[in-house]
Amino acid sequence: MAYEIVEIKNEFIHFRINGLMQLADQLALQQFANDLIEQGMKPKLLVVAEHFQGWEKSEAWNDVEFMLHQGNEIAKMAIVTEAHWQDQIAMFTGKGFRATEIEFFLPGSIAQAEQWLHA
Repeated sequence: MAYEIVEIKNEFIHFRINGLMQLADQLALQQFANDLIEQGMKPKLLVVAEHFQGWEKSEAWNDVEFMLHQGNEIAKMAIVTEAHWQDQIAMFTGKGFRATEIEFFLPGSIAQAEQWLHA
């Protein structure tokens, strides 16, 4: 498993991604977010990508069903990652193509990312 849920506090969810992101991990995170959305929440996500190595190779990544139907129900997403991953993660998350506010922060900026989420 490439992800770990670190903290859940109301609509604030902090999770960490390590290593290679597997499709099964992504589907589990989407189901988790969907469950919160169905409870009437608009999640604010703090994603800390540590030692991130990208995504496993799979044609199933082309499925954008979640982003089309529930993606805009996520209020904000702060992503803490190394600068060289930011463009690829922006494309993966659909930054600029959905209503969700998405901002990037460099490693060591978790407090600033949390502050932005709560603003």
